[in-house]
Amino acid sequence: MTDRLSADDTPAIATKEDAAVTAYDALSDAGCDAVVTSMPRRTRSTWIVPATSEDSSWRVHIDPRTGKTRIVETPE
Repeated sequence: MTDRLSADDTPAIATKEDAAVTAYDALSDAGCDAVVTSMPRRTRSTWIVPATSEDSSWRVHIDPRTGKTRIVETPE
C-alpha cells in the first residue's frame, strides 16, 4: 500500500510557516480574536499548531495533503 500525497507528491501544507498561517486563518474564520500561534510540529499524518488568545487556547490539526483543519479547544 502506498500513501501518495498528490499527483506530484507536493503537500498542500509543506512548511511550518504554511501551517502557522493556515491555523491562524482557520481560527479567524471560526470567530476567534487576537490569536497567537506557537511553533507548529509535524507528525506522520498531521501538522499540530498550538494557539492562544486572552480567553482560550487551541490545537489546530492540519492535514498536510489537503490543508483541511480541525480545531480542538484545550484547557488552559
